[in-house]
Amino acid sequence: MTLHSCEHCGTGFAPSEPDARFCCRGCEHVAALIHGRGLDRYYRLKEGTATMPVRSRPFEEHDFSWLEPRMTSSQVAARGGVASMDCSVEGISCVGCVWLIGALFEERPGAIRAAANPATGALHLEWQADACDLRGYFQELARFGYTAGPPTTTPGQGEMRGLAGRMGLCGAFMLNAMAFSLPGYLGMRPDFEFSGLFILIAFASASLAMLVGGGYFITRAWRALRVRTLHIDLPIALGLVAAYAGSIAGWIRGEERLLYFDFVATFTFLMLLGRWIQTAAVEKNRRRLTRKSPLPPVVRGRDGELPLAAIEPGQTFELEPGRALPVGSILAGPAAEVSLEWIRGESDPVTMQPGARLPAGTILLSHTPVRVTADESWNDSLLQQLTAPGAGDRGSPVFQRLLKVYLSVVIAVGITTGTWRWFGGDGLGALQAMISIFVVSCPCALGVAVPLADEIAASRLARAGAFVRRTSLWPRLRRVKHVVFDKTGTLTSERPELLDTHLPATLPDEVALALARLTRASLHPVSRTLLEHLGGRGQNLLETHGSVPVEEHPGKGVTCTSGDARWFLGKAEEGVTVLTRNDVPVARFHFRDALRPAAAAALTSLVKRGLTLHILSGDAPEKVSRVAEALGISAANATGGLDPEQKAARVAALDHRDTLYLGDGANDSLAFDAAYVTGTPVVDRSLLESKADFYSLGNGLHHLPEAFAAADARARGIHAAFAFALAYNIAVISLAAMCRMNPLLAAIVMPLSSVAAILLVVTVGRKTRLSTTPSTHHEPDEHDQTNPGPGTLQRVPA
Repeated sequence: MTLHSCEHCGTGFAPSEPDARFCCRGCEHVAALIHGRGLDRYYRLKEGTATMPVRSRPFEEHDFSWLEPRMTSSQVAARGGVASMDCSVEGISCVGCVWLIGALFEERPGAIRAAANPATGALHLEWQADACDLRGYFQELARFGYTAGPPTTTPGQGEMRGLAGRMGLCGAFMLNAMAFSLPGYLGMRPDFEFSGLFILIAFASASLAMLVGGGYFITRAWRALRVRTLHIDLPIALGLVAAYAGSIAGWIRGEERLLYFDFVATFTFLMLLGRWIQTAAVEKNRRRLTRKSPLPPVVRGRDGELPLAAIEPGQTFELEPGRALPVGSILAGPAAEVSLEWIRGESDPVTMQPGARLPAGTILLSHTPVRVTADESWNDSLLQQLTAPGAGDRGSPVFQRLLKVYLSVVIAVGITTGTWRWFGGDGLGALQAMISIFVVSCPCALGVAVPLADEIAASRLARAGAFVRRTSLWPRLRRVKHVVFDKTGTLTSERPELLDTHLPATLPDEVALALARLTRASLHPVSRTLLEHLGGRGQNLLETHGSVPVEEHPGKGVTCTSGDARWFLGKAEEGVTVLTRNDVPVARFHFRDALRPAAAAALTSLVKRGLTLHILSGDAPEKVSRVAEALGISAANATGGLDPEQKAARVAALDHRDTLYLGDGANDSLAFDAAYVTGTPVVDRSLLESKADFYSLGNGLHHLPEAFAAADARARGIHAAFAFALAYNIAVISLAAMCRMNPLLAAIVMPLSSVAAILLVVTVGRKTRLSTTPSTHHEPDEHDQTNPGPGTLQRVPA
């Protein structure tokens, strides 16, 4: 599959047209704004870095209700007439984003400073109190693809800050310990008057490193042992404790051969560095999205706000536009257009009349709220079960087995060597040999190399528009033999495809303005597609001429009046939407459901790898069959009409710790919990990105074969590092067993082994370029099934 690189965000994408330059309408719109405003420095600073695709953010209506109270409190607390506020920003990815966000703020009257952080997604603003239009600034940011929201925190954010603090302190302790240990290595005599002081300082530095950094690994290792689980922190903790305790024993006995104080401080710092790299990479991906869940935290009843847990049958409350209905309810009124895609997988909007029952998970597409009467409690709602937290990180069973073997061998060799020397009459040699084995055999190289390999693989996947949330994804991904897809929004595009792609650009300004007004703020998928195709022109017309009131006619269309013209946009026939002026048609737009771009080519790559493909959908069986036929997926592996429990049961029956499930709706949540690996495309009304192992922001499926290729490249790099670590451990353990390992040699070989392992990971892991042609390491076993290769059809009839 040939991928293009988006000229704005740099993400690889499968073009729908040969001359396509952008991955989405959003990137095209923002690129035009940047060039038109003379802000091209953004691209020079970006220097080819792949950033998040803009997608539909510039064309959406954004909720800034959080801004007013925060801005008011900030201005009340202003000092010297200067107010400040912190918030979060979705879409910030690089130094170019930092500059652009700051440049847009500085253009506004009263602005003082904007400081954005691409690592945390945080934005700090300072302005002259009561002299700066912050709402206007945030609205302008949204036009450039950045969505502002209140400050957010994630579970790993505190851990990352804590690791950074520990690492900084342990770096200072390491330098101290090395500086005051060096004279001893250079021949400082024991009777030198400052010799005792130097050792005391090295001891203090190692003790502080153990307290600040070593305690982190020892605590985590102990917690894992208490639940009878092995963790990579266990051998790290073992080496630290052995080196520290042995050093104290050597200091008391006056044996310099046992003084590993500098090693303790250095080893602690390097392990913290590796852990910070790993945590920071994952945390950055978790914070990329600031969007709210379609499920409201509270609903508005007759007596005010009502928590979901307090909803009982018979209670009447309002359902807001774009929100998901928390419990099954009866529509009290008025008539409304809703989407059942989130809960049933049905792609087409449905018109509901008063008195109709709405299932939990129904999303309101109308412009105005509707009243509903609950006929079940939140505790009885299917949606409550579907939105419950998942099983969490599933870990890697292969790594667990390797770690168990590694620890067993190291401990056995250390104890055996110490015992042999003890009974040989060399008590000091026994202690030195055992401590040295525990110290030098610790997985220092892998403790840094593995996080680096994870970061390289994650960066490669990010260039394809997908982002990792759990680092254990990579070894689990290589075990996958079955890939299971939801249909609607996963294999197919989240919105219908406009066939007359050039028609919006040819409309006269009056007609284009009317179309922009009718589709502005609409949640209907057809309206959103049309507004995006109007692009920057539609946004400029709305900014120049303003909007007008729009009247909805559920199931028919929307109308508005401008001057002496009454405009109507609605469905004329299946797959056709018409725009009229005073009942006279002025434009007809043809739509059809479509597969995601180059979906067949991506699936062909997966089949070549030896993977079996499945479709499990809540949509109508006939629609699922047409998609399966278009993609060449076996009819026996494509099933429609499934409810969430049936989907989960099918996945559970199929899974032998080798199933990847991809879905985007609430009805996929239970299947997520049953699958071994999970992924989701982030769509307009997302839920599953917080539960998934990875999520994608691109418009195609090319990230899937790229994810497998990145996992293979990572594995090759780690295998090379493992091979080196094995050779290194054999050599150093042999030296330690012969009492030839001393603190100086350990202090030299340990960092060098880390550097060597890192170079191997970088060299081997980066040999393959961004491509959707995967390696073919997979060998089918008894769980594989014969699967024909996908066809080449890219469109699916509605």
